[in-house]
Amino acid sequence: MLFSENWLRTWIDPQVDTEELAHRLTMAGLEVDAIEPAAPAFDNVVVGEVTSVRPHPDADKLRVTEVFDGETTWQVVCGAPNVREGLRAPLARVGATLPGGMKIKKAKLRGEPSHGMLCGADELGLASARDGLLELPDDAPIGRDLREWLDLDDAVIELGITPNRGDALSIAGLAQECSALFDATLNTPETQAPEATTDSTRAAAIEAMDACPVYLTQVIEDIPARGDTDMQIAERLRRAGVSTVEPIVDLLNYVMLETGQPMHAFDGDKLDGDIRVRWATTGETMVGLNEQELTLDDDCLVVADAAHPIALAGIIGSQPSGVGGSTGRIVLEAAHFTPEAVAGRARRFGLTTDAAFRFERGVDPSLPRAALDRAAQLITELLGGRAGPVVEASGGRELTAPASITLDMGWAERRLGLPVATERAADLLTRLGCEISTEGNVLTVVPPTRRFDLAIPEDLLEELARLIGYDTFRAPITRMTPEIGLPAATANTTSRIGELMADRGYFEAITYSFIDRDLDAVITPGSTPIELANPIASQMAVMRQSLWPGLLEAVAHNQKRQQPAIRLFETGHRFAGSTAAAARESGELAFVAAGHVAPEQWGQATRSVDFYDIKGDLEDLLEGLGLGPATRFQGSNHSALHPGQAAEVLIDGQPVGEIGALHPDTLKAFDLKGPVFAARLSLTGIGERPLPQSASLSKFPRIRRDLALVTPTRLAFSELSAAIRAAGGALLRDVEPFDRYVGEGVAEGHQSLAVKLVFQNDERTLTDDEITDTINHILEDLRQHDVELRG
Repeated sequence: MLFSENWLRTWIDPQVDTEELAHRLTMAGLEVDAIEPAAPAFDNVVVGEVTSVRPHPDADKLRVTEVFDGETTWQVVCGAPNVREGLRAPLARVGATLPGGMKIKKAKLRGEPSHGMLCGADELGLASARDGLLELPDDAPIGRDLREWLDLDDAVIELGITPNRGDALSIAGLAQECSALFDATLNTPETQAPEATTDSTRAAAIEAMDACPVYLTQVIEDIPARGDTDMQIAERLRRAGVSTVEPIVDLLNYVMLETGQPMHAFDGDKLDGDIRVRWATTGETMVGLNEQELTLDDDCLVVADAAHPIALAGIIGSQPSGVGGSTGRIVLEAAHFTPEAVAGRARRFGLTTDAAFRFERGVDPSLPRAALDRAAQLITELLGGRAGPVVEASGGRELTAPASITLDMGWAERRLGLPVATERAADLLTRLGCEISTEGNVLTVVPPTRRFDLAIPEDLLEELARLIGYDTFRAPITRMTPEIGLPAATANTTSRIGELMADRGYFEAITYSFIDRDLDAVITPGSTPIELANPIASQMAVMRQSLWPGLLEAVAHNQKRQQPAIRLFETGHRFAGSTAAAARESGELAFVAAGHVAPEQWGQATRSVDFYDIKGDLEDLLEGLGLGPATRFQGSNHSALHPGQAAEVLIDGQPVGEIGALHPDTLKAFDLKGPVFAARLSLTGIGERPLPQSASLSKFPRIRRDLALVTPTRLAFSELSAAIRAAGGALLRDVEPFDRYVGEGVAEGHQSLAVKLVFQNDERTLTDDEITDTINHILEDLRQHDVELRG
């Protein structure tokens, strides 16, 4: 929407400059897209009067004129076809500068001296539908500076109005907004409806009751022949981007821009009978004002006379019933058409009209009478004519007052995060035109009829935030002393973790911290998450207690797009605690694997990821972080993981995370195709590694001994390895399994594990007796774990 700043300031004049006005409007949600001058720069151009005109002796198309500038009469040679004696037009005097830098100097045109230049609208950078000189009104003050008289030192402001703010598509609506923003008083122009001096009326009836609650008509007759539209009206229309057409049409467009109410005028002598607002019949046709033939459907609302449609309601009038320069009797229409009855119809026919733009967004249903009175006043005062009485159509549905909204200011403060006194909130909303009643800390608010977008308490919160100023809602800035330095030598940074995960073929993912309540319950059952007070969507209602849900949704997304191998990791924060006040935030690394281990190839058979693949990735990660020797695994019964394929990760005996295959129920909840494996580690638990210690290599040989041990299947190798290391003492350097057997010769519930033991001494070569004694000691201790040497 374009509007003249000076026109707005006739309604309300906040004591701020153009830039501050634009900033405040933008911060209030009415975004300013551009600010342009109302006219390009020029100077020394005044209102001149042509006192005489004679033909140029040596040029058929030129005229020699005498032009009075209020002080002196100058000879000016002019080629405009509409130059004539008595005409008042812009005179650029000698020394004037016109748009584009053109300088006016004394000159001779075909031998005749010319002192200045009579100007057309184009030469001054102004729009005009007429070629030739810019004709000024007969009462234009001779000698007056044209920029000053036409108020051309004005700014044209372009607003990007959102669809919910149809009330701001008028000077009146913007003035009301500025009244609230700047706490300034409105200077609403006084409207005096003309007295009815004729009995002429045009009856109307509403047949489409739900689509048209209000329809008013008023006849104005004996309108004399007319010339151009009033200069001030035309200039305000031009600055609003509206072309002048014909004085009656221009005045109705002016009223629309001023009040926000679209209006239309029919040629009263071209109507056949009374007016009806009805639905069209399929196949019915109408020729619009743009000469386009419209074939209507039965969902098109039309205004019709007794014979045919005379307007596509709220969009465009018909050409046969349109007013022209010779129209002496008009029927004014002011109506309210519901957005549902207008929306989409203009686009269906490829039409773009100001009326449709406004009715689709919603027009104040209380406006038609006030706008009709204003239009009738301007027409009779500026053009002449006699007005008849206003006729209101019957049969439309009754207009209901907007429903009241209850606003608890305690609730509002929690939502806004900013204390707002009840009195201040009532004052701000009152400035917007709301009716307020207060009981304690609770406001009962009745929005004005123009504000369709105010229906629930959250809408009122938005209004308060806009009027207070979004820049008020900011966290206090505290002093921070920057510290520049390197991370500790023992720190495992997230960047290092990310590099190691990428080296293992994992892609980094970033998922939302807000997740679905039901999915959160699948991963962390029995734990109450932190609920969002105002979630973006129902599937983002709680703060995540684990990074797994976001990653698993990403896996599902990729599986549905036939990705054969999926490796994703994320470092981020998880949030524990049932309330925001009790929230505990901690860092976590999570990663998931699904699909093929390797791309399809001839070198190895295609197989799916298994538990040991992701466990190997985890072990390599911890080795790279310097935590391999301190890592141990033990069985886990996490409800989201598959029994028997889940383990808890321990570092130095402290639990830091979990790893395993997803439980079938978990797969179903996330719509996954299994198997899918997941792991997670606390960033705090893996954030520090032991400082590496240097040690010289032993000059003495390593000695290997292999043992075949029969162990209970319930005994994890990590526990077996820990027992062997404890019994082996300083001589035992390494313990690794290299074979497993279950079957004939091994008791049920047991397994045979082949284990490699490596012994070494840094000071001498070990003897067989020392190794034998150590192995016997190990076997003796293992009997406590029901482990025997296989016979």
